[in-house]
Amino acid sequence: MEISHLLVKKLNGILSVEEQKYFDSWLQKSDENMKLFMRLQELNKEGRSIAIVDDIEIETAWTKVLRVAKHKKVTLTLLQITKYAAIFIGILAIGYLYWQTDSSTSILSTNEDVITLQLENGEIHQISPEKIQTITNSAGKILGIQNGIQLNYLNNSEIDKLSYNVLTVPHGKTFKLILSDSSTVFLNAGSSLKYPVKFISGHNRQVFLTGEGYFDVHKDKKHPFIVTNGTMDVRVLGTKFNISAYPEDTEINTVLVEGSVSLYNNRIDYNTETARILKPSHQASWNRSNDNLTIQLVDTDIYTSWINGKLVIKKMPFKNIIQKLERHYKVTINNSYQQLDKMDFTATFDIESIEDVLSTFALETPFEYTKIENHIEIYKPKKEKELPME
Repeated sequence: MEISHLLVKKLNGILSVEEQKYFDSWLQKSDENMKLFMRLQELNKEGRSIAIVDDIEIETAWTKVLRVAKHKKVTLTLLQITKYAAIFIGILAIGYLYWQTDSSTSILSTNEDVITLQLENGEIHQISPEKIQTITNSAGKILGIQNGIQLNYLNNSEIDKLSYNVLTVPHGKTFKLILSDSSTVFLNAGSSLKYPVKFISGHNRQVFLTGEGYFDVHKDKKHPFIVTNGTMDVRVLGTKFNISAYPEDTEINTVLVEGSVSLYNNRIDYNTETARILKPSHQASWNRSNDNLTIQLVDTDIYTSWINGKLVIKKMPFKNIIQKLERHYKVTINNSYQQLDKMDFTATFDIESIEDVLSTFALETPFEYTKIENHIEIYKPKKEKELPME
């Protein structure tokens, strides 16, 4: 066993029985080992934690220490081993100070292009779509199992109190959550969801959405499922629906696929008489500025096709299309051709690249663009075709 990993796990309180025995044996071998561990332990007592992640290369550093000893072809005494260990632990301690922050911020310097999971104590883990891993809390209890682009919270029976995780999905990616009650949530690009790691009996099943999510809610008449965004709550018992609530949008749009949902202002207590009921194949648009709610009949496929990787656009102004393209393709777009903003387009895309998409729009209404890395500039064609006036 590598002592580096054991030290990190010990500081987080998640050593197994076998690992604890190995750690105790190492700790008792010398006073220097004890001092080194106490040095890190004191840092931890300040209310900070250390993340356990695959990409912290502490094992590499430890291997280098051993390689140096082997290269010199000498038999190291315990004192010499401890000396090298002290160097290594010193490096680990310095790295530790860079990794950790207070409980309200990230432990790792996370990349805005990666999926992240924030635990109850503030630890932030990077979620790689290529990995399979077990997510545990600081007490070593299993919260969920990640398998690629899915995180499953079904098998966390040891959790007995209400605590929350926050999953954040960057532009260009989507992710699937299976909550502890078997309800399923698909998160679209540029979205985040705060949710209990386990729904507790006697409490509503409440989650908090920023961005867009598709919900397939397990029926439980005793525990309503509530999605909160700002001042609007969507309350259900068991149903399928989509909510789009990006911060930059003026409206929160809820599209019901099947079942029924209630929409209401969460600044007042829920009342069945004042809440608005949404029927299947209808969309409710909640205006953030005045809390005005309008309902209309829609084609639900337009609003849910993103789950299958499709981008469906129907009679949408190009100004709004730009926002969708930025989220879907992880690009930034600046349109200097202002007349184009008001033009409506209808199209469906699946595996097309962003270049293919823009070229398709340009066939209908000519414009030119340049793309440098992930930034796109749209401008008037050299021979501008007069666009129809509104």
